[in-house]
Amino acid sequence: MKKIILAVAIIIISIITYNLVIQIMDAVKSGERLSQAAEKVYKLEAKNRELKKKLAQIQSEGFIEKEARNKLGLSKIGETIVVIPQERLKQVMGVSQSAQIKLPNWLGWWKVFF
Repeated sequence: MKKIILAVAIIIISIITYNLVIQIMDAVKSGERLSQAAEKVYKLEAKNRELKKKLAQIQSEGFIEKEARNKLGLSKIGETIVVIPQERLKQVMGVSQSAQIKLPNWLGWWKVFF
């Protein structure tokens, strides 16, 4: 009779220990998931701040004026837009055709170091 009670007690203690270990492992995994979620939230908040900063910059009057001038070719009242052809610009700047010869990458590095 004592052996049966001892065997049942050992089985019950084993089951309780097993369940306790499983719960501890789940708690540790939950903590890891919480840490990962907190890190993700922090990164998203940083990205959100960066995007808000960029939005404020884009909505500024200076940026809008710059884009209107450069991309749309617009000007303020009283200003005149002058378009210079690339060929004429190169001629005035003194850029010759020989300056546009591109060396192979390895040869360029060779000339830098030797």
